[in-house]
Amino acid sequence: MRILPFLKNSLFSGALAGFLCLCVPRLSGEPFSLPQQPSTSATVQSEIEDAEQHAGPFAIAGQNYTVVLHEKRLAKTGASALARTLASVEISDAAGNAIYKKTFPYTIEQDHFQRNISASAQLISGKTGAGIVIRYLAQTAAPRASAIQAQEFWQLFGMANGKLAPLGKPAPIGVGGGGGPAMGVVMIASNGAVSMINQPDTIEIRAWTGYFSVFVPLRVDWNHGGLAQGQRCVEMFAGALRDTGCDMRVEAVRKPPADEFAFVRFFSEANENMGIPEHVVVQKDSNVEFLGASAIMTWSENSELIQPVLSDVWLHVRIDNRAGWIHGEEDFAAVGLPAGSPAP
Repeated sequence: MRILPFLKNSLFSGALAGFLCLCVPRLSGEPFSLPQQPSTSATVQSEIEDAEQHAGPFAIAGQNYTVVLHEKRLAKTGASALARTLASVEISDAAGNAIYKKTFPYTIEQDHFQRNISASAQLISGKTGAGIVIRYLAQTAAPRASAIQAQEFWQLFGMANGKLAPLGKPAPIGVGGGGGPAMGVVMIASNGAVSMINQPDTIEIRAWTGYFSVFVPLRVDWNHGGLAQGQRCVEMFAGALRDTGCDMRVEAVRKPPADEFAFVRFFSEANENMGIPEHVVVQKDSNVEFLGASAIMTWSENSELIQPVLSDVWLHVRIDNRAGWIHGEEDFAAVGLPAGSPAP
């Protein structure tokens, strides 16, 4: 199976101890806040070209499905990132019947699209079945000249009630849903060990933090429409449990800073309240390794598109044989990871 850069199979990593019951999630969402299609002149309309990209066919539950990406392109704008955009995505069966379609309205401003949406699709499979993952990248012209802001969104498709359908927002660990078949795991609890049942597939989605990418685990039952977070980490605080960051794999591309040296704050743990940080010098030619990341993860959903929401983001680094945790825009930039946008 071909693996796209934004998604990989993985083994399940640690989650909240206790019983986990994950049921079929809601399949609808709120309207996605894209600009509406304006009335354009005949001159502008004549400069818009149609294009298509096809992915598949993908074999799911004995049927073949093809993803068709319908694009709009401005003929006279050139190679600008905002010269094209996704107008709709369609999934068809082997007979050519459209079983799913989603449109993306667009706006043209000053000879370019106000927002460029691109997409890529792949098949992912496991012991519970197979499904389709679509990654969307929405790029928008920023107020600052020549700047472009970008956001990532996803759709996961699996079999729900016998039909291929979007799976919706991942259910939080420890929160049960009503209706539908349960997909769950009984973890090792504090009062003793219990057996594991109905272990679903675990996949990873590569998500952009604003400075680097982390691999976010998800748990999915492709054949019954079940989707849930892959891990949740908690700690005891003031007599109650609260969410804390979970360790994740990291992928980062370093851009050595122009300055001869910089300083970073090294913490022994991914927690600003744990001890006094050590100030470490980063030379221009220092050897910098990225060992992992930690973040609190939640998910949002809008019009069937899901997006990971990362907070309390930390990076585990080794600088010239000294390892520690760093946190915040200044420290990320000091090791060569300035704020930026995800790759297309």
